[in-house]
Amino acid sequence: MVVDDEHRLIWCPVRKSGTTSWRSMMLILAGRFSNVKAAVDHALHHDFQYLTRLSEKYHSNADIEWRLKNYTKFMSYREPLQRVVSDYRQIKSRKTTGQGNVCKLVVEYNKRLNGGKSKLDDWKDISFSHFVNYITRFYGNKGKYLDLNSHWRPINLICHPCHIDYDFLVDMDSTGLAEESDYLLRSVGAPSWLHLPHDNRSGNETKYNFFSQLSTAQFQRLRDQYDDDYEIFGYQRLNQHEESL
Repeated sequence: MVVDDEHRLIWCPVRKSGTTSWRSMMLILAGRFSNVKAAVDHALHHDFQYLTRLSEKYHSNADIEWRLKNYTKFMSYREPLQRVVSDYRQIKSRKTTGQGNVCKLVVEYNKRLNGGKSKLDDWKDISFSHFVNYITRFYGNKGKYLDLNSHWRPINLICHPCHIDYDFLVDMDSTGLAEESDYLLRSVGAPSWLHLPHDNRSGNETKYNFFSQLSTAQFQRLRDQYDDDYEIFGYQRLNQHEESL
């Protein structure tokens, strides 16, 4: 969780749920940048640099609990399977060392899954089906879901909305996102010119193209892995094919 003591604000980041946009907002609130473009450019390339983690700044439970009780707390979320598709597309780009390492793990897992007989030898060959095989490898064992990479770990296991009393839950798929984010920013004293730089188009056509690459069993495993997120955040559970909605 990221903390801004000046604005008494705590943010729980959820990867692939507007993280870059919200990082840029937090950087501006922290006084690191004075314009949105510069903040977004930095957030894209430097992850959480210049932002303060709550657990790193405060080491006593009492200090942390006091801020969790008295500061404005927010998190953003997104339709679970749209988040997975976004992860896959980013990982395939291999723009960072971390993405390259994930590609290696996906290749190795799918080879083991097929008794070493898989023709999958290179990151360029990784399909959405291969990726889903890897991220659902703990299917049915919820105790292991905490070991999943934060990019595709269920949101409820990242920000624990059933245990933390958030003041704002920001739906990044909402048509009212601009109004919701503006209300949040104004409530903590952000300047009137500051607005969340985010395009919330859902990309439905794109995600169903990816889902069509999965077997029925693969899709079921994938969707079931995020059942708790669907329940908690009120999203309608997706079907595999758009025409069946």
